[in-house]
Amino acid sequence: MITNLILAVAAAGGILAKKQPNIILLLSDDQDVRMNSLEYMPILQKHLGEEGTKFEKHYVTTALCCPSRVSILKGQFAHNTNFTDVGPPTGGYDVFLENNLDEEYLPVWLQRAGYATHYIGKFVNGYGVPNHKNVPRGWNSFDALVNPWVYDFYHPVLANGGGEPKHYPGIHQVDVIREKALNILETVDKETPFFLYISPSAPHTTVGFTGETAIKTSESIPADRHRHLFPLEKIPRTPSFNSESVSGKPRYIESLPLLNQTTIDTLDHWYRQRLRNLQSIDELLGSVIETLKRQNQLDNTYIFYSADNGYHIGLHRLNAGKTTPYEDDVNVPFYVRGPGVAKGKVRQDVNSHTDFAPTFLKLAGATQTAYPFDGEPIPIHEDEEADRNRETLGVEFWRPAGGEFSPIPHGEENTYRSLRINGVGYSYLYTVWCTGHRELYDNIKDPFQLKNIYETASAKLVNRLDALLVAVHDCKGTTCQKPWNTLLPGINNLGEALNPKFDGFFSGQHKLVIRQCLPYYDIGNEVIIKNSESAADYVIVGGVPPAEVNRFRAEPLIVQDGRADFEFERETHAKTKFKGTVSPKHKVVDGDIERYGVPLTEEEIRLAYHPHAYDYD
Repeated sequence: MITNLILAVAAAGGILAKKQPNIILLLSDDQDVRMNSLEYMPILQKHLGEEGTKFEKHYVTTALCCPSRVSILKGQFAHNTNFTDVGPPTGGYDVFLENNLDEEYLPVWLQRAGYATHYIGKFVNGYGVPNHKNVPRGWNSFDALVNPWVYDFYHPVLANGGGEPKHYPGIHQVDVIREKALNILETVDKETPFFLYISPSAPHTTVGFTGETAIKTSESIPADRHRHLFPLEKIPRTPSFNSESVSGKPRYIESLPLLNQTTIDTLDHWYRQRLRNLQSIDELLGSVIETLKRQNQLDNTYIFYSADNGYHIGLHRLNAGKTTPYEDDVNVPFYVRGPGVAKGKVRQDVNSHTDFAPTFLKLAGATQTAYPFDGEPIPIHEDEEADRNRETLGVEFWRPAGGEFSPIPHGEENTYRSLRINGVGYSYLYTVWCTGHRELYDNIKDPFQLKNIYETASAKLVNRLDALLVAVHDCKGTTCQKPWNTLLPGINNLGEALNPKFDGFFSGQHKLVIRQCLPYYDIGNEVIIKNSESAADYVIVGGVPPAEVNRFRAEPLIVQDGRADFEFERETHAKTKFKGTVSPKHKVVDGDIERYGVPLTEEEIRLAYHPHAYDYD
């Protein structure tokens, strides 16, 4: 019985397909836009860039994998799901199930709409050997990566449908996922529309656990066939790379020294490794498209490409990681191709991961009524105009900043609320930190977010931004979509709000203060005060013991001639012998990939039950 789903009669965007379209989402892990990673993916550029539309102003609302991934599935901000971390008490797979977040979410709604739903790859952190039998609702097939090997690229372990976890010796993780995805595409019922979510963990930093108390991190590990690529590439030396000045930034950045040359050389190597690991995702995409062509399914399939969050290396002296409100961490790739989507077009519409679920339901000709979406359908079709008043996104975070290469002192001071505004003729990033610090950047004049203008900005502008942040910080549904209307009916954007006739109204509004640097979301920790009051009177300095910032550590790397090498202690196995790029028309193994899966050893199972085996991002 359909209880929370209403099937629509008209097809999405006026494009009437012969039947409900297939939908594929390919999601990378920790992929940047600002360091030009997309330029090194020729298959993506050919099949999605030239044959589809690129959205340049697509954002995540929380720059961390688990909250971001749940926002995709739920269409909500993290403050409404209260899923804000990678582990308990406000994150991780067990919390996802305990809070019934799989009761009403995207795959359940699509199944009710007649779709077959399939998941392959990384779901959320914490899905591991101890709980692998507890599969989430809504999936016809669920074949997920298993902790603690999610980021150990030559030790891929997956559990299909809650069955026995299997290791695929000698085969790169992305290639295993690729083969599994192709098997699904080759066997789906062509009369039934499908949703396929493919989620490899590349180009994430390699993370391993060998039974010690500390997690080990290293550069991303590509498939052997790609190790020789890009030998001279370096992190783009933008003005924000290893910034000469970090004045005006929060304390944990202001206190950082300049990166030394040894660290820079090693981070350049990490950058090259990320580009190399992305090649397998690029090939995966090509194989998916070739298979859809052979199955005569391509013309009725939408393919979306994005990442769970962005990534920085060397940004403002930070080493490697995500979690900041800056553009590198929140602006992520977004391409789409499919029926009615413009070819070779680049759009500037502002949208976020909270918009994916409503977009997919609209394409499926369906809606849900369990709760209001914080996002709204993205106008992906050529005949759909952008909503120019959709300019504001809230960015939120409640967790320490940890460097994946080396620790970040004072990283526990990383709880913040931000506004990201992209309007006609203006663009701002405004952030309120848990220390009382405030940042404001004019992104048109200062695209690398180097000069904090909060102290010199006009009260007229700051009053508007403070009022808007108050409206967004606890928004739900249409309040998230159209926050200006909540403040003052008839105002649709910042440009209109800056009209002098509203000066009196906004000067009497309020501002947000985060009282303590808590590593979790607590609405009571965020207080609203009058503009005339001092935020310093409300901030509790040192009121919370510093969190354990680095739950993992990087092994020291030896750099020689611009290269660094790292290998985890793991069983010795023969790598599959791939030479050069794998053609999208061919598989990477002979026969069914499941022939290569083997059960875990007793030692591996013991390792998987270790209490520290899940303490990482």
